[in-house]
Amino acid sequence: MNDTSVIDPNLAPMTTPTVMANKWNQIHTKYFTINIGFALILDHNIASQDSTSNHQVGSIGTATEFRGDRIILSGQLLFFKHPWRYMLSANFNGLDAPPGDKTFSLIDWNIEIPVGKGLGWLTVGKTKEGVGYEYILPGTQAFFTERGSGTPAFVRQRNIGVRYSNSIFDRKMTYTFGFFNNWIETGKSFSANGSQFTARVSGLPMYSSDRDLLHLAVGYKYTGATDGIISFKARPEANTAPSFVNTAAFAAKGANMLMLEGLKVFGPLSFLAEYMNAFVSSSQFNNPSFYYWQLASSWFITGENRRYNRTTGNLGKLIPAKNFKFRRSSGTGTFELGARYTQTNLSVPGINGGKVSRFTTAISWYPNAHFRYEINYGIVKLDKSNLIGTTNFWQFRIQFEL
Repeated sequence: MNDTSVIDPNLAPMTTPTVMANKWNQIHTKYFTINIGFALILDHNIASQDSTSNHQVGSIGTATEFRGDRIILSGQLLFFKHPWRYMLSANFNGLDAPPGDKTFSLIDWNIEIPVGKGLGWLTVGKTKEGVGYEYILPGTQAFFTERGSGTPAFVRQRNIGVRYSNSIFDRKMTYTFGFFNNWIETGKSFSANGSQFTARVSGLPMYSSDRDLLHLAVGYKYTGATDGIISFKARPEANTAPSFVNTAAFAAKGANMLMLEGLKVFGPLSFLAEYMNAFVSSSQFNNPSFYYWQLASSWFITGENRRYNRTTGNLGKLIPAKNFKFRRSSGTGTFELGARYTQTNLSVPGINGGKVSRFTTAISWYPNAHFRYEINYGIVKLDKSNLIGTTNFWQFRIQFEL
């Protein structure tokens, strides 16, 4: 488990988490290739609330969950002149799933078709929408245990549709746009279900190496109303907690969303800024707008840095410089410190969705490229119904990925 060989990104779909190469988890034939990856995540969350928070959202308490028990199959289809790429991932829900739920659930199922040599890829199936910085990168490779509260409020983690992506200028600029409608899963008609259109352009105005870069990006998303209504909600960056902010469903035609990103890397230091604003078309509530923003930082005490993915425009896998082993003269692995402030506002006149702010600190230890042990502490302020409640979260994670 101490190997650091990574499968060539050109041989796997763009949204596939980084897969570590071993002889046993790769299959190569004349007609296809298969890369087998795993992601196992165990979380334990502890919450303490003041009386106001308890009144606002109810008692939260302590909870443990298998956050992810995922197997990922990816590779190439070699029947074509320009090989196609595919991805299939499923989550095992049996360890802590409620009775009656499916044992396995499909997370990704998509095909990437090359438009032509150097002309990008067309992704068809269930995949990421391609917008929202923290939804573009694999969750196991983020600074913190959870994505910022506004990201899941405004962006779907996965959606069904078609998306075109490409990188240009020696891969210093990426662009993508897609059309989605998951009516197959909801059982509603295509028109009633509401469609989504997404677009994102990212660039590297400054790039010397993965240790010295400036990344800027702008994204756009249109989401249509479902049955003439729309809603936004978000947890306080703790998956075992209830939604702290929630507009509930209200009459609307749709929403246009603007997304901005800025990322600067100085060696082992990284700084991220992100902003999202949803402009909703709703005459009943005077066309309200809701927003989310975050400021985040990461510091690898041991000097490493994350690799930058120049195909999708985001930071990715961390490979320790020297792995920890249970023997003398072993390396320490990698230690990372992080801090972040986020704010999501879903309140406007007539819609009391609430405003949630959270300050988070984090420490992670990566003994090698497969394991990560992480502790997050967050203090959350919820401003809702003229009350301000405070909740403290201690979040512990054990993570393994292959």
